[in-house]
Amino acid sequence: MPLISIIIPIYNAEKYLEKCLDSVVNQIVNDIEIICINDGSTDTSLSILREYAEKDRRIVILNCENQGQAAARNAGLEIANGKYISFVDSDDWIEPSLCERSLHFLENERIELVVFDANICGDSTVNSNRSMAKYFKMQFQGNVKIDGNVILKSAVSPWNKIYVKDIISKYGISFSEGLLHEDNSFHWKYMLQTKNAYFLQEKLYNYRIHENSIMYQIKSKSSKVEDHFFVCLEIFRYMKKYDLLEKYGEAFSLFFEHCLGVVLANTNDPLASAKIARNVWSQIHMQSDIDIIRALENEDYDYLIKWVGYSPTEKIFSLKNRYGKKIITVAGIQIQIS
Repeated sequence: MPLISIIIPIYNAEKYLEKCLDSVVNQIVNDIEIICINDGSTDTSLSILREYAEKDRRIVILNCENQGQAAARNAGLEIANGKYISFVDSDDWIEPSLCERSLHFLENERIELVVFDANICGDSTVNSNRSMAKYFKMQFQGNVKIDGNVILKSAVSPWNKIYVKDIISKYGISFSEGLLHEDNSFHWKYMLQTKNAYFLQEKLYNYRIHENSIMYQIKSKSSKVEDHFFVCLEIFRYMKKYDLLEKYGEAFSLFFEHCLGVVLANTNDPLASAKIARNVWSQIHMQSDIDIIRALENEDYDYLIKWVGYSPTEKIFSLKNRYGKKIITVAGIQIQIS
């Protein structure tokens, strides 16, 4: 059994693949398994993989028809033999010490998840790079007990983490195939089943932004943006299956509110998207005191659409006057005025 299985989904990555593979095969830790899933590439990616596999017996190549990144990662999980699981995107590269530093905490401190920092770089604009760097900035440090707040404030990307394979297998954790934003599903399912995580504030991963990056595409208008809601529904059903709603229900409601804001800000048809959100939330059947969700339940679509354009202060004030109580804060003390 190798210590770590590194899963790399690959689709037409010839431009970046060699740098990615070089960074993986040259890890300080040798006891690794490198699973490369060729997701129906039509360029020279497969030839590059075969060239590397001839030189390094740790590389396993799995050829699949093109089904998307989620299916490729799941295929890698099915054949992974490692005690721990790491994901690397084929257009990125990792630092030589990534496995070594992560293993220190996984093996010695009974940690169930290691999260590390990342460099954001690549072909996109400076503003996009700064925006992504802000998104991935770690909010925690050291050994942290998992709760709803930690789940909500941790980046959902799987590539800046190392997981315990037994937890993934025991609780049937996988990526949502056929849906965009599938990272959300895997992130929530895994975090819900863990007790602690170690947040290692070292930049061990290098994330490349370019026009074909999924994160770059998400920032543009997309007909798949409503997949956020269907991923939420999958997470809800998972929480219900494992009786986690009482413990994490409030955090889930806040997550749904976040997804609603993301969708309405990035959809081509806000009204249609709001109606889809209403339909999904009706299947969730969960009580929530969040004002914007109450507006959704009341089918107040005009207000929902306007809400997206409000500033953070305007959102709080408007929501409190719409479906909640008027509250004024003086010197940190909240006073209800109606």
